Amino acid sequence: MTMFSIIKSGMNATNKDLAVISNNIANASTNGFKKSEAQFEDLYFSQHNDSTHKATGMGVRNIKPRQSFAQGSFQQTNGSLDLAIMGEGFFMIGQPIGSTNENEPLKYTRDGSFQIDALGNIVNSDGLPVLGEGENPINVPVTLQNDSGDPLVISAIQIKDDGSIEVTYGLDNTKTVGRFLLADFVNEHGLQNIGNARFTETPESGEPITGFAKAGTLGKILPGALEKSNTDITDELVTMLRTQHAFNGCSKLLQSDIDTVKRLIG
Repeated sequence: MTMFSIIKSGMNATNKDLAVISNNIANASTNGFKKSEAQFEDLYFSQHNDSTHKATGMGVRNIKPRQSFAQGSFQQTNGSLDLAIMGEGFFMIGQPIGSTNENEPLKYTRDGSFQIDALGNIVNSDGLPVLGEGENPINVPVTLQNDSGDPLVISAIQIKDDGSIEVTYGLDNTKTVGRFLLADFVNEHGLQNIGNARFTETPESGEPITGFAKAGTLGKILPGALEKSNTDITDELVTMLRTQHAFNGCSKLLQSDIDTVKRLIG
């Protein structure tokens, strides 16, 4: 392998690192976002598996970025349907209401910024339903009839730390209408990041282990709060400067190699 190829591999690696860092910085204000760290491995040359042959460096190559699932900080919003998970677990997001695509995978997120749509379904910012008991969309009846047959509208919604949803109709008619379902994974680092702080399962992550908040290893729900990105801007800027220096160093090595070849053939 030529020196040119080795230096080129170093430049490609630093470019990939810069792309990952830039994505972390761009999502520093995204709720539930989990930062990534670029991962690399050295390449070695071995001829015919000869154990007496000295290994020679051949450069570097990118491997799958490693996701950091460290807990982000909490921001108090006091919103009825702003939820954060303290501890392990992900909210489960289903396919669009009315969709017939049974092969569409479920999505998992730590972004608990939810709302109620016109049909009473609890949905995320893209209108996708949040799942509850039985992995079914959570539906909150918009009105409720009292004993006299008069309609009562929603006056308050309260989420308990175990995910139970209590809705008050009128002045004092309170009813539990559902419960948020959480999912956890044996290897959360194996999840596939699909953007917007959402993930899908993979063979590496294993199948989801579902349950309710405060059960088993699952954390509890903090109502009226949102989990912020776990990106530390200062750390990312320092890493970006270090990576840029590495890229500049590779560029200078490449220019030196080109100048040497020119002298030799000139």
